[in-house]
Amino acid sequence: MAMYTETEVKGKAIHLILNSGSAGSIIIYQLMQQLKRNVNRPAQTVIVTADDMKKTPIGEIDNFLFTLNGITIPVKVLVMNAPQYQALVKNDWLQKANVKLD
Repeated sequence: MAMYTETEVKGKAIHLILNSGSAGSIIIYQLMQQLKRNVNRPAQTVIVTADDMKKTPIGEIDNFLFTLNGITIPVKVLVMNAPQYQALVKNDWLQKANVKLD
């Protein structure tokens, strides 16, 4: 199940997809550049996208902070070239945030 919401990253409002079926939490490369962040290491995984294409992320960032409803929660994110969205979080972030998608 997935839903869209707005959240903040370093005070910047972004569109966020909450997706309980995602293989990983993801941000797009352009957002990483805007926030002046760097990857911590090369990605160790391959992502199968919604259109069944296999893509290798650019890298991983540890403790990336998303703020939703005043609560800031860190999560490891994969950095991708994915023009369809700015950011997506998976179950680990949803559980930390105590978010339930019904």
